[in-house]
Amino acid sequence: MASGTSTDPLTLPTLANFGTTTADLRSFLKETAIAIEGQFSPFGYVKPLLAARSDAVDAVLLALWQRHLAHIGPAAMIAVGGYGRGELFPHSDVDLLILLPEPLNDTWGQALSAMVTELWDIGLNIGHSVRTLDECTDIAKEDITVVTNLVESRLLAGNTELFDALNNAVSKDHMWDSAAFYTAKIEEQRQRHDKFANTEYNLEPNIKSSPGGLRDIQLIGWIARRHYGQRLSELRGEGFLTDSELTLLLEGKNFLSQVRFALHSITKREEDRLLFDHQRTLASMWGLEDGDKLAVEQFMQIYYRWAKSLNNLNELLVQIFDRNILRASEPVRIDELDQDFEIRNGSIAARRTDVFTTNPSNLLRMFVLLAYNEHIATSGINIDTQRLLRSSVDLIDHDFRSNPDNRALFMQLLRAPHGMTMQLRRMARLGVLGRYLPEFGAIIGQMQFDLFHAYTVDAHTLEVVANTRRFFKQDFTDKFPVSTRIAQRLRRPE
Repeated sequence: MASGTSTDPLTLPTLANFGTTTADLRSFLKETAIAIEGQFSPFGYVKPLLAARSDAVDAVLLALWQRHLAHIGPAAMIAVGGYGRGELFPHSDVDLLILLPEPLNDTWGQALSAMVTELWDIGLNIGHSVRTLDECTDIAKEDITVVTNLVESRLLAGNTELFDALNNAVSKDHMWDSAAFYTAKIEEQRQRHDKFANTEYNLEPNIKSSPGGLRDIQLIGWIARRHYGQRLSELRGEGFLTDSELTLLLEGKNFLSQVRFALHSITKREEDRLLFDHQRTLASMWGLEDGDKLAVEQFMQIYYRWAKSLNNLNELLVQIFDRNILRASEPVRIDELDQDFEIRNGSIAARRTDVFTTNPSNLLRMFVLLAYNEHIATSGINIDTQRLLRSSVDLIDHDFRSNPDNRALFMQLLRAPHGMTMQLRRMARLGVLGRYLPEFGAIIGQMQFDLFHAYTVDAHTLEVVANTRRFFKQDFTDKFPVSTRIAQRLRRPE
């Protein structure tokens, strides 16, 4: 399902038509929220809506700054986190940093207390911190989350020189250089993915934090800003993102943002969990109806396919960061496999850019090579070769499937002694398995709407293959004595 391309201008209230009393500001934000929610569509771009709420909050904060803080001294009011990016979902917290030129005193304390109290009276969920430049620097040295929040910060009001001094103090020249920042953020992602069993296919996924969620997109954006000083969309000329990858990234982010926006609107709170009850409601909002599949199953298949694609793209870009940041100075070590493939720094790689177009059978043969060479069976696939493969999967058509050589290669893979299931999973992740077996392609991301089926159909199928594979290994003879005895006597185990 397309994410939509509506670019109609928004019709929103302006603060100039209201007063600046607490009641006026509360009314302005309430009417703005109603207007923004009324212009939400699952088939349009959601970024303008997020920016509109951010702009409305900016206007309120600037009014309160003038009332409470502007006359006291050269402080700075800074938007951080998602608010710093100018992206505010309907019920997201507003993260603020008040940067002071000197330690907090009674005058600043009273003024800040009055401002925060009024913010709560207005109805804003504020997450704020009040620090000096030295305090920010000391905390940032020890806490990667503080640096991350400041990567996309922006000055709302106050002293520009103080804001610039903060940016300089927490820059990669003074703390958390590119390698340290990258390593810390990847470890954060690993721990976060562990909480969700390292799968996009949770029954009730978290739109923000699950693998393939918004946080995965944000992570690669943070690393890009830290290392290159640029946004992801500006890195196409660096050989970092291809046009098709950037399109996938932006469209995927839009879809997940639509779902998150809808969840906030439905629940009237900051809700990022795609719970069963919400799945039904969202399927209806997306205009889906029960047919051969339930509407909710259709909706979740759309979600799972987006999450899978974005998780795959996250893995690819993380590998590129790893090569460009951590291993940029490492020498290239090459071991030749055959005329088409080689092992390059431990990963299988194509020796030519036309390796798949001149011989499409290599789309399968590469995985056979991995499965029949024990020393590389668990190796990854070179980044550039992954891209070549993704751009070539359309070569797998009816003629390709009917070719007896390709059928023989696939059966050879099923007989492989090393990591056969691993290769099938790789083929599924890279789009090869779904193209070669259209029936498998049709059930990618397909779920059954109940609490019993913990896996989507494609994930369950590969789990069955993995479990069946164990019957052919001596290690499982004691656990499955009958099954292994039968399996190990089969003449054609494939």
